[in-house]
Amino acid sequence: MEVHLTAEQILLRDSAAKFIAAAMSTVTRARGGIRSSAPGRLLQIGELGWFGMLVPSSADGPGLGLTEMALVLEQAGRGLVREPIGQAIIAVAALAQGYAPHPILRRAMLGDALVVPALQESAHDPLALRTEATGQRVPRLTGTKMAVCADDADGFLVSARGSDGPALYYVARDSAGVSVATAPTVDGRRLATLELQGAAADLVPARQSSRGAVEALTDLALIALSAELLGVMEGAQELTFEYLRVRKQFGKPIGSFQALQHKAVDIYIKTETVRSLLYQVAAANDTYCIDPALAVALKAKASEDALAVTQTCIQLHGAIGFTDEHDIGLYLKRALLLSSLLGNAAAQRRRYSELMELTV
Repeated sequence: MEVHLTAEQILLRDSAAKFIAAAMSTVTRARGGIRSSAPGRLLQIGELGWFGMLVPSSADGPGLGLTEMALVLEQAGRGLVREPIGQAIIAVAALAQGYAPHPILRRAMLGDALVVPALQESAHDPLALRTEATGQRVPRLTGTKMAVCADDADGFLVSARGSDGPALYYVARDSAGVSVATAPTVDGRRLATLELQGAAADLVPARQSSRGAVEALTDLALIALSAELLGVMEGAQELTFEYLRVRKQFGKPIGSFQALQHKAVDIYIKTETVRSLLYQVAAANDTYCIDPALAVALKAKASEDALAVTQTCIQLHGAIGFTDEHDIGLYLKRALLLSSLLGNAAAQRRRYSELMELTV
């Protein structure tokens, strides 16, 4: 599928690429265990309007769609951006749903407050819901969440099971009963385990005439992660193709060797296939009403192909690709992290099978 963008979408994509290349803190500039966000960077992103791009006009947002989100996150993945832009975008969209947007919404849209999702509870069964919400007037949450982008976060959108079934709750970071333990990730950032022991929370209502808030946010997160994975594939491909053009062996560029050309074509095909699927899914779905089977299929494809592409790119670089001094390995590390979040390719295929059984 050829992606046809409007003039406004092209402008958004190009401005995102320019901003990320010039100003964002990236892994290539800062390897190692530092904070996932640079000071003041979130406010700059908020000024660009990225955080609130999915917020509907009824909540004073621009009301952009999944295609625009994918364009921005594709560039974020390409630049190996450390800031959790995708996590913040989908959290802000969740805060804006329902009959009354959450009070912190405005600050989150401007980048003055960072709110991120806390959905995953285990690596084996990422979407299993064991966190419980008790209490009527003031819900209190008890449970554990993993792989949370907690650095600089002011609050979390936590999925929990209440008396009426799964629901989404906002929990402030400084609430009593909230503890955060961070650990370094393979790509040099940090993710946290979030422990909740009777933490006070606010219920985030689901959008009217829509699926549950937890389901909607989960499917949105899968598309956001897939868009970043596409950007990682593109960045690795660009770096590798340039290396094939300039590296010489036996008096000629190694890109002229047929065996390497075959592998380069495989990289290109996988990248373009993920791009086609991503933008087809984005164009066919609404922010608050995403077909779960399409979201799962997209994440499965992006997770599998991103790992294959980045591994092949390292192979095409030869010995230098295995050194820490070269940036190509950073793309594999980012692909390893993103592909595992909310379930790797195998986990997504299992969920897809379950969804298909429900439709029979």
